[in-house]
Order: sequence, then C-alpha cells, then structure tokens
Amino acid sequence: MNPYAVAAPAVLMAYLIGGIPFGFLTARWVKGIDIRTVGSGNIGATNVGRVLGFRFFVLVFLLDMLKGFLPTYGFPRALAEAGWRPPPELGVLVALATILGHNFPIYLGFRGGKGVATSLGAVLALDMAAALASASGFVIILLVTRYVSASSLCGGLVFLIVYFSRVKEPWGRDHFAMSALIIGLMILLFVRHRKNLARIAAGTEPKVSLWKKATPRGGETKTAPRSGRIAWLLVVVLAVASLGVARGLAVQATRRSQVTVGRHTLTEVARVGTEHQRAERLTFADRGRRLAVTCPRYERVVLYRVTESEELELVRDIELEGRPVAVWATADRLFVLERPAGDARHVEPGWWEAFDFQGDPVGSKVRVGMYPDDLAVTPDGLHALVLTSGRAEGGAHRPAPALDVVALGSKSGWEPPRVVGHVTFEGPGDDPARLTLSATGRRVVVTLLGSNQVAAIDLADPAHPQIIGRSPLPESEVPDPPDAPDDRIVMPVASGREAVWITWPGPPDAKDGCLARTLPRDSGLAFHDPFTHRSLGRLTLRSGAMNLSATRPTGLAFNPDRGLLAVASRSGSVHLIAMKPATARHHE
Repeated sequence: MNPYAVAAPAVLMAYLIGGIPFGFLTARWVKGIDIRTVGSGNIGATNVGRVLGFRFFVLVFLLDMLKGFLPTYGFPRALAEAGWRPPPELGVLVALATILGHNFPIYLGFRGGKGVATSLGAVLALDMAAALASASGFVIILLVTRYVSASSLCGGLVFLIVYFSRVKEPWGRDHFAMSALIIGLMILLFVRHRKNLARIAAGTEPKVSLWKKATPRGGETKTAPRSGRIAWLLVVVLAVASLGVARGLAVQATRRSQVTVGRHTLTEVARVGTEHQRAERLTFADRGRRLAVTCPRYERVVLYRVTESEELELVRDIELEGRPVAVWATADRLFVLERPAGDARHVEPGWWEAFDFQGDPVGSKVRVGMYPDDLAVTPDGLHALVLTSGRAEGGAHRPAPALDVVALGSKSGWEPPRVVGHVTFEGPGDDPARLTLSATGRRVVVTLLGSNQVAAIDLADPAHPQIIGRSPLPESEVPDPPDAPDDRIVMPVASGREAVWITWPGPPDAKDGCLARTLPRDSGLAFHDPFTHRSLGRLTLRSGAMNLSATRPTGLAFNPDRGLLAVASRSGSVHLIAMKPATARHHE
C-alpha cells in the first residue's frame, strides 16, 4: 500500500484530536459559561486562566499540550509496529494536523485557539532538546514580563534558533519537512498574535497575575512592595535553577555508557541516527573501517566509515529496490539479501546485490528462491549460503524451505554465481528464519521457528551439505557455549535475541573472551561467561538528544581487528562500542 494512503487516516485522526476544545469544555464544566463570550473570547489556556483562575490555566495548558504530543509521538510508532510503512515525515504531518485542529476546530465552526500549548506538545515529540529550551524561554519571559503572548513568541523563536543550530542540513531530504513546519509555525504564531502585539505596543495588553495583590480599604489595588521583592527574588531563583537544569541536561547529553568486563572496559564512543526509523542487521567490512546497517522499513542500507578516532561518518545512504533482510561483508564487497517490496514478495523471488565499500553496485542482481530469510558467506569467500522459506510462508506449489550453497568463483577471479549444494527442510512446521555460521565455515546452524528446532548442517563438502542433527530450540536466554575451540559457533535461543562472541586482544584462546547478547526490554547489552553462563556485566544504551530515551537493540556485530562492537536499534540509532584494557585511557 502507498505510504501516504497509510498516513491519511492518521493525519485525519490527529486533526480531530487536536480539535478537541479543552478550554471550551472546561469553562462549561466549571461555570457553565461559553468561554468564547468572556474575556478575550479565545478558547485557549490563557483566557481560561483569566476567567477561572491559574489552576485551570495549568489544566487546560497540559491537556492542549498532550493532544499535540500523544498523536505526534504515538501514531508513527503504532503504524510501524502494526507492520505498515508510513512515510518518514508522518510525525511532522501529524504534528501539523493537531495544531491546525486546535486553531481551526471543526467542532466550533473552525474558530479555535492560537496553538501555543498544542505546538509545544507536538514539537516536544519531534525534537525534545529544542522543545525544552523553548519551554524554558517561555517561562523566563513570562516571569519577567507577565505577557503570555510575548512569552509564546519568544519561546517559538528559541525553538527555531536551537533547532537550526543543531541540524547540519535542515533543508536536506531527511529534515526538509521538519524545517518547513518550524518556519510555518513561526509565521502562524505571529499571525495569530498580531492583535496582542498591537495591544502590547499600546500598553493595553493584560498581564497574567502570578502573585496575589494587596487591596486597601479605598478599593485601589496596588502591588505590595514586599510581594514585589519576593517576586523578583523568585525570578532570580528560577533563573539559577534553570541554568542548573540546563547544565545537568548538557552533561546528560554528552554522557556515554560504560561497563568493565573482566580486564577490559567497554565504552560507547559514537552514536548516530540512520534517519530511517528502524535499524536491524549490521556488519563490519574492510577490517573494521566500514560499517553497513540495514533499514528494512524504508528499503535502505546505510554505509558508514569508522574513523581512526572511532567516530561514524556517513559514506552512502543506499536506496534499494527491495526490503533488505541480511547484509554480509567479504574482503572486497558487501552482499545485501532482499525481498521484493509490498505484495510483490508473494509472486516474485528475492535476490542479492553486491556493493563495493563506497556503496557503488558491483555486477547485477542474483536471483534466489521465494521468501529469502538470511545470507552468509564462508570465510574463504568462495561460497554464499542463502536461506529461503518457500512454501512455509504460503502456497503449497512453492519449493520446500531450503538452504542453498552458491559458488561465487575461485580466488583468482569472480565467476557467475551458481547453486552447487542444496538442503531442504521437510519437517512439520519447518519455517527457517536465521542461519549461524561457524568460525571456519565448516558448519552452519539453521533456526526453524515453525517447528521450534535448530538444524545443524555439515558443510565440509559444500557440494553435498548434510543435516547432521536436529534439536529443540534452547529456552535459555544465554546461548550455549562453543563446543569446538577451533570452530566456534554461537547457538541461537528461543527468545531470538542477538548474540556474538567477543574475543579479547591477545593470543587466540577459546576462553579468552565472552558472549554479548541484546536486552531489548532493558535497553542494553548483557555480557556472560560462555562456559558458566555467569553474568559479567550490563551496558545500558540510551538514545535521543538528552540520552533520555530507551532503545531496543535489534542487531549486533563485532570486529576483532579493532575491538569494536556495533549495535543497531529499533529506533534507528547505531551505537559504536570500543573495547580497551581497563587501565588504558580511551577516546571519549
């Protein structure tokens, strides 16, 4: 289905939610009045506060803010979780819809508020750092001037300045919609407050009463001197507190996760966002100088350069014709296994494409079977292993689920790939999902989710692969230890959590390392002794501008050449973790 057809109902629902007139409903509920007929006639929190009191200003402001935040934050994630493919800018479209719903609600004849609280809630979901800075600017200006209108405009300007100062390419493809929204909101904000600006210039704009006033017998109202001093003292205290909070957020934003495991320290040294909502599979290439990440939701592979200072620099954002399900690196190229997009996956076979380390295609597509699931290449680079589901995903006329061994050519040169070995999975419910290759490439283990089993396959003769055993998929959360020191293999587990074998720097030793596995619910990684399953430590990973958001790890890759661990997450972020001796100072 077209992504924008998926987005249309969400945008319409966002407009209807944004149009809920909480100020109008609150005034009717509390005093039985039509808020449009008293005060300034506006349905927003400011007019409600003037008529009903400050606590109702806070109530309406929060409700209006939530109706901007919840749809903007929740709708894109809900559609993605349901398996739909919403457009990347859906969050921006939903934000705009909620704001327009508040300003022009269908329930009140398209006469609404000015959209300050709803805009704040919407942009809080889109850019938390800029929104918090905007809220701080709003509060400080309000305390000093007591003009809500001036505070709203200043808060908007703070958001604009912070946003454009943080985004490197605000008018690039990934940020164009958000940048256009910010400019449009600022224009709308000034248009909706033009009368307030005129009243401020004329000295007739009412101020918000933040502190009680003394009323003498004669009826004349004036501010008590002591109250004035307390008010200014409170402003100073709040300003100092705001600076403290800002400093704390700045420290939190630069903090990187770290854990000591045995004699080594693992530190998060870099983090980037793919800008594609979800990252999944990843692999190091070129001896750890490249990192490739699949983003299946938007049919892309993002290729990074891993610098000498252990930073991630974008090399190429590769647009694919299909949905990537696996990526694998050899000595000189990347292999990306893809399924056809949308409903075409049910009628067309999948394929792989090869790319060089600059992201340029190498050769032509190589067609594989129906419903490809996973791909690996043997360490010598001579054979590719392709796992397909076939009729396990529908259609009795489809080929059986299988593992194909594909010859890639000799070491002296590349030849047209051809299938030289074939294994089928005929057990009841067999539905292959993943394959795990041993260190030497002589064995492979296939996860069969439908029958809840694993199948071990001997690849000593690639032309005649043989299933040498089947066993139940282990229920343990920690993978079993390697059974052959010279040919390690990390066995899969029923939970489907990713796991990799980490080797410490130094002479090869089967026990000189540990297992790392993902903790999707706990937002991090766990490290275990592979032989005793004893926990060696946990590394918590966070995302977002302020390190306040949890992340759900979806993929792991380890590069022994540079001692680097890479983690992909459901939120689309990629984390790079460096492994150093515990006594050494490492890059931060």
